[in-house]
Amino acid sequence: MVKPFIIGTRNSREMLHIGAEILRKGGTAMDAVEAATRSVEENPDDHSVGLGGIPNLLGVPQMDASIMDGRTLRTGAVAALEGYLHPISVARKVLELSPHVLLVGPGAALFARAVGFEDTELLTDESRDIYKAFVEDALGSIEDERRREYLVSYVEDYNLRDWYEKLSEEHWGTVNIMAMDAKGDICSGVSTSGLSLKLPGRVGDSPIIGAGNYCDNRVGAAACTGRGEFAIRLSTARAIINRMENGASIREACVWAMRDIHALNEPGGISCLALDRNGNTMSASTRRESTHYYMDVDSEGSEERLGVWVKNKEERT
Repeated sequence: MVKPFIIGTRNSREMLHIGAEILRKGGTAMDAVEAATRSVEENPDDHSVGLGGIPNLLGVPQMDASIMDGRTLRTGAVAALEGYLHPISVARKVLELSPHVLLVGPGAALFARAVGFEDTELLTDESRDIYKAFVEDALGSIEDERRREYLVSYVEDYNLRDWYEKLSEEHWGTVNIMAMDAKGDICSGVSTSGLSLKLPGRVGDSPIIGAGNYCDNRVGAAACTGRGEFAIRLSTARAIINRMENGASIREACVWAMRDIHALNEPGGISCLALDRNGNTMSASTRRESTHYYMDVDSEGSEERLGVWVKNKEERT
């Protein structure tokens, strides 16, 4: 019998304690994933998730999140959600209370308000300063009232693909968290403020089930971070699960998925996090040394685990 445990990507050391404590008390994997994710969403020093996340090109934070139950395969997700601190919790309410899987934009905000969430200012002084500095450096000084008109002309006059080339890897960021509880149920959750300085309305892979998030008690769970467009095009999370379902080890499945990204031969990259039903964990990346963090109900602290750096036709462990 696998001990209940929780894993996550960056910023996971503190949040894993929150999730592990819930599992110790007999809580569900979904409870653990939601609580751990909320701790990242409310951290103003994390500029890629929740409060303090870098906004879109108009200066508006838009959040994406999803959560999936591996026992029932039920999911809830929100995209381009504005003004709510905990998109992971709104996503869970979509799963539990609505007949839908994904709600977006004003509809997601309306739902959040209807089920009792309070709207929140997500910009902090620091995230405003980062936004202002980047926009003025990249596009020139623009008065607030003219920014929307400028963006329209930018879309009309320029190759939008060039915009991505102006953004460093640090402008992509997501938190991935997964857990297995005492019943063997698995849950995976993903939350992000998305690509920094993105076009308004841009939705990445995080709320797209099968792209940035997928889990199934019979196999395991997988989630992604990085250039979400790649994971959408390749259905990366579901592809990892499918590979394991068809006999690949968790390591083999993650490496295969990263090589699939390399085969696109385009700028940018992806990282993934996965677990299997036997309690094995793995992370992989096309961009850097891959690490993830593990904690079970008997752990005194979190454990850093080394994943796989998948280079073009090379593998580094």
